[in-house]
Amino acid sequence: MFDTILITTGIIVLFGAIEFGYGLHRRPGVLTMRELGTSLVSLGASFLIRVAVNVAVLLPLGRLWPGSKGALAGYGPWPFAVLYLLLVDYGFYWVHRKCHEVPWLWRLHKPHHVSEQLHAAVTYRENWIFNLLLPHAWVGPLMVWLGQPGAYLAGTAFYTLIAVSLHCDLRWDLHLQRNRFLRPFMWVVERVITLPDVHHVHHGLGRYGNAMKNYGGSLAIFDLLHGTLVIPHARQEGFGLPKGASIEPWSEQIFWPLVRSKKKERVTEELSPDGEAPTAGALAMAKAVIYTADGRAIIVS
Repeated sequence: MFDTILITTGIIVLFGAIEFGYGLHRRPGVLTMRELGTSLVSLGASFLIRVAVNVAVLLPLGRLWPGSKGALAGYGPWPFAVLYLLLVDYGFYWVHRKCHEVPWLWRLHKPHHVSEQLHAAVTYRENWIFNLLLPHAWVGPLMVWLGQPGAYLAGTAFYTLIAVSLHCDLRWDLHLQRNRFLRPFMWVVERVITLPDVHHVHHGLGRYGNAMKNYGGSLAIFDLLHGTLVIPHARQEGFGLPKGASIEPWSEQIFWPLVRSKKKERVTEELSPDGEAPTAGALAMAKAVIYTADGRAIIVS
């Protein structure tokens, strides 16, 4: 349990140091409570949720099914690591997708899209309830109980490494994709593993932004399977919520419904390919509006 927290912290610190080395912290608004501060508070909350879920899974198993402890300990960890990764990533795909399609679920995932900058800490910027919906929060302790802690740690390390790299504004993958010798290799990789080029679409605004696509976590194969994969090979014009979307205070974003506030602000800048926006009345009623790549305005809630 605590090993996975150390792995997550270490990977975020690593990418944070790389971002610092490239000077990305100098971008406007990054070192503020609205951007970096909220993400770090949410990261701490996700760790507490992780501990709570572990207790909620392991205690009942110890009392109700004690004979199952270590049942898989005699097997090698790697097949179970692959199985764990496939299970949790496919589960994440559907949880994530439904959070964009179902209005009341969007309320839990919206904090992740508020940030106008991408950086390592944004990875875990979510409402606290969203963390309870994630399949790896529940499957992980079950793997440990059954005697496969190594598989759990290996799967978590891979998943976290990919997830954090996706939220960094370091577009190393674009350089590889444009190399004529590596292009065939990258064509295969970007359809199996989620790369920044894929996930930045999901956060992006403008021509190469589409939050209703690219739901996968560390694997792109499920987006490919369900027809939601978009690979633009391009940088986005901006990130965040489009013009007119309401933004709650950071405390409400992370701890709603425990924290509620009447004070809200609205996004005042817009990046869309055709310059058109929803009607003022529709925006006033919307919790969030997302522009797709073809310029359609979708009111999510």
